[in-house]
Amino acid sequence: METAKEIDLKEIFKILVKKWWMILLLTVAGFVMAYSFTAVFITPTYEAKTVLYIGQENTGLGSIGISLGQLQADSQLIIDYKQLALTRLVINEVAKNTGLKISEDSTGNSSFGLGKKSSEDAMNMTYKEFQDNTVIETVADSRLFTVGFIHSDPQISKIVSDELAKQLTLAVSEIVGVENIRILDQAVVPQKPVAPNKLQNALVGGLLGFILAIIIIIMMFLLSDTVNDEEDIENLIGVSVLGDIPEFKGEAR
Repeated sequence: METAKEIDLKEIFKILVKKWWMILLLTVAGFVMAYSFTAVFITPTYEAKTVLYIGQENTGLGSIGISLGQLQADSQLIIDYKQLALTRLVINEVAKNTGLKISEDSTGNSSFGLGKKSSEDAMNMTYKEFQDNTVIETVADSRLFTVGFIHSDPQISKIVSDELAKQLTLAVSEIVGVENIRILDQAVVPQKPVAPNKLQNALVGGLLGFILAIIIIIMMFLLSDTVNDEEDIENLIGVSVLGDIPEFKGEAR
């Protein structure tokens, strides 16, 4: 019964160095394929942000002295307002005023994911997709927070972001009964997509190609039964090689 070839790290390293061209080839191929796939098949998405301010009810922009406790209380309010912004009550109002078509379940016309979407498909999404692409963040050490929306159409992301901020202020006033948030800055149409990151995906593809090349070379080494030198003979038959016969080229036999 044949014994498995022992793993010699030095020998493997030599093989890897010798097969550098294969490693380079698969690394470059993985990089190019991942970049091309990202550019062709993944729809870019854009994020627009509307800036809001949270202050005390019936005051201007708040008093000059703001304590740490007030900031913490405002942060908790923002968490509550975020959940309010994700309710169907608010989403339905946003959809009505922006032309979005919100459905319960996906019908294959999602505005996100693989492939390019038509302008009509871009207006269709589910409640979950709307919620997943709504981004509400606080601005560190301040009473400012942003309401953002991510979409494949930069103009739609701007329109929805502004309308969502507007509907949130109305919902807080009507449901919570306070008027302590106001819009400071309208969103601008984003010029650069936030996703996908083509370079990052390409680097991941290149890394996968590199790892694949290493695995292939090591498997070729482990499965090969070719005798390449004296050391292979010694390992195969278990005795030392006394000498070798040199090869004379050009002699007729």
